[in-house]
Amino acid sequence: MFCRIGLLGRTDEDGRRGRGAMTCKLWLTRALIMAALLPASAARAETGPSDEPPRAGYWETVNTWVFVIPFRKVERKCFTTTDISSFLEGPSNAHYTCTYPVRVVGGGRLSVEGTCVEKRGQVAQIKANGVYGPTAFHLTAELRTKIAGVPLSASGVTEARRLGDACPTPVAKR
Repeated sequence: MFCRIGLLGRTDEDGRRGRGAMTCKLWLTRALIMAALLPASAARAETGPSDEPPRAGYWETVNTWVFVIPFRKVERKCFTTTDISSFLEGPSNAHYTCTYPVRVVGGGRLSVEGTCVEKRGQVAQIKANGVYGPTAFHLTAELRTKIAGVPLSASGVTEARRLGDACPTPVAKR
């Protein structure tokens, strides 16, 4: 989906207002949030940075973003050792392909700068810094992009804490 922003406000890809315009607004917000934060983020240990990476297990993450409107999402999920390793490579997700030419990780600190490109070609510049430890992490990120030639920016914070070793058994959907 491509969204246009005109002098009279946001419209959908066909120039209509209304439901399509709301879908456009939600899509933009979600796309930029996901680019920086999922599947996992970076970290601040409750006692400060640590050489030990975050441990696999059950985690609670609180993502707070401002992109046109404020957004806050609390999630509880399991992170595997692979998820933790991916996080230390830099934020990314299934919606974007991200590359980080600038990447410094170690001593409980993470700093990355790079570009994320959405499947349809939308490009966002991302800069993120954080601290991590075995049981907590903290990440701040800034995004910059252009939509229909209009420069837009977003900023966000992810705070996370490890709840335990065991992940709850998934409940079967009916």
